[in-house]
Amino acid sequence: MLVPATMWKLYNTLTALLLAGIASLLSFNAMFNILDHEGRCTTQHLTYMCGLYADGKVQGPLCEAMCSKQLTVHSCLSNRPEKHVLHVSWEQRGPWDTSRDQPDVILKFVSSWYETVNQPQPLPDTNLNHSFLIERQAHYICMENFQSDGSCHSFGLRTVLYADGDSDGKVSQSEFSNMYSLLMQQEFFTLLALNSSESTLDMFGYCGGFYAVQKIEHTCDKIFGRNDHILDVLPPIFTDNINEMLVPMLNKYSEYSAEYLYRNFQQVRIPDWQERVDFITQGFRVLYDFGSQYGTTVRCCDSHLGNYGITDSGRVKYIDMDAVLSTKAASLLLNNTQCETDEDCEIPDYDDCSSKCDTNLGRCRDVMKQNDLHNFCTVTLPHVLLEESVVQDLAVDKKLVKELWQLVVECRRLPLYTTVEDYREKSIQYVWNKFDRIVRDFESVQ
Repeated sequence: MLVPATMWKLYNTLTALLLAGIASLLSFNAMFNILDHEGRCTTQHLTYMCGLYADGKVQGPLCEAMCSKQLTVHSCLSNRPEKHVLHVSWEQRGPWDTSRDQPDVILKFVSSWYETVNQPQPLPDTNLNHSFLIERQAHYICMENFQSDGSCHSFGLRTVLYADGDSDGKVSQSEFSNMYSLLMQQEFFTLLALNSSESTLDMFGYCGGFYAVQKIEHTCDKIFGRNDHILDVLPPIFTDNINEMLVPMLNKYSEYSAEYLYRNFQQVRIPDWQERVDFITQGFRVLYDFGSQYGTTVRCCDSHLGNYGITDSGRVKYIDMDAVLSTKAASLLLNNTQCETDEDCEIPDYDDCSSKCDTNLGRCRDVMKQNDLHNFCTVTLPHVLLEESVVQDLAVDKKLVKELWQLVVECRRLPLYTTVEDYREKSIQYVWNKFDRIVRDFESVQ
């Protein structure tokens, strides 16, 4: 049995090791910040794009601000080879800039832009009407996704205005190539197509292959999730690979290291019941909004808490559009996929959009196993409201928990309605109303 002096000496030794480890992490973070401001993520593509802008080879409403000395790059949120995401701000902004009330924005760049924009182009032809050409290309891409001629015609006309990067009243060949390369990126196309929706990020413009979107401070996995506490403590500048190395390293010293850091260096605040109910209610609103776009429903094929964000005003938005596409487009993609088993019938990397294999035809069926409401009811709602830790921490009444679980089961069993009206009214609105009634009735007897 350890005597008090020995215990105190052991405590001091462990504390010294812990503080030394923290100091090392802070030193590494400082070094990483230097690389962040001077490495390829922030300067390579940005500098090159601004060089193209200076040479008149790319345009865009954000070019002047993005390539000025007023731009401040705060951090790299992703430096993966295929996609670069930067947290930036700029001081001087012109009247064209709708982000004037958003001092901090997110700049995104997908490296495949180079491949598309650098494709061989025909020799300049003054007789070509590039405004008409980009309108037709935008209409064609929209029809592939939404198959709504009237809505896609309007989208084509709007794209012409957006493609005129220098606002001279016409679309040049370079402006046509630039906009076409952006439209070929799923996220940019979806953001532009759904930019009027209150459930998606606001898009503020583009310059060459970069485009700027609204910065959301609070992602819902950080608010409502309590996993990987050590990752909440570490500065966001650390990449996924570094986190994967650090967590096992700390676990070798003590299984309580992460919890100790979490409780002492992170201000812990557990969202109360009403905040959780408000999020679920707004989640239903997002689904209802996505339930009718261009005359069809929209599927979020990578739907999880980390892809929901909450603005400073409390509005819930869906923030990652890489895997957002119309139900028609998702079904067509699946139906064109050859298969031997059901495991082959998933949109690559996104198993939220999957179907069953028709082994007689060797092709995936065009009817998906579930819709976004099913996924929201069976995954998101229970995680936010019904997990055992939430029920215990917030002392949720057992009768309320039982009724909500019954709603989850009922929601899971709802059919896959094929029309927009049925999906919105008989699925989303039905479950939403019943959820509100359960919560409201329970509150009225408290």
